[in-house]
Amino acid sequence: MEYSYKSITNCTFSHIQFSACKLKSCHFTDVRFEHCDLSNISFAESSLFRVEFISCKLVGTNLPETILNHLTMKDCNARYLNLSMSKINQARFTSCDLRNSDVNDCKLASIAFENCELVESEFSHTPLRGIDLSDSHIRGIRLNLPDIRGAIVNTSQAMELTALLGITIKD
Repeated sequence: MEYSYKSITNCTFSHIQFSACKLKSCHFTDVRFEHCDLSNISFAESSLFRVEFISCKLVGTNLPETILNHLTMKDCNARYLNLSMSKINQARFTSCDLRNSDVNDCKLASIAFENCELVESEFSHTPLRGIDLSDSHIRGIRLNLPDIRGAIVNTSQAMELTALLGITIKD
């Protein structure tokens, strides 16, 4: 199914499996997805305002060039999520598996990652200034050196990130 330029407002989707959907340039406002499977769905060039994904499967979900405002994603499996070239404002990711996700060329404002798996995710050309990554797993994260400036990390993460500087630490 393919839909373009549709609007969905004040709606809750619960225990629904979306299959082979393309939702291009659609608008979602005050929408909640609970225990839904949105794997491999495309939301390209859409806008999501006050949208919640709770305990959803979002494996390979595509949200490129999307505007996301006041987004909540909690307890989701979102491996291989594609957020490239999106504008994300006021978003909270809590206990989500975001391994191998693509967050390239994004504009982020007021973002929180709490206890997330960001292992081997790509953040190139996405400044992380002021974003607290300290309680998330970031092993193998891919980014450019300027992108990590100002991010908040814990001691072991800082040791991992020294590879970006070409530094070898020897005891």
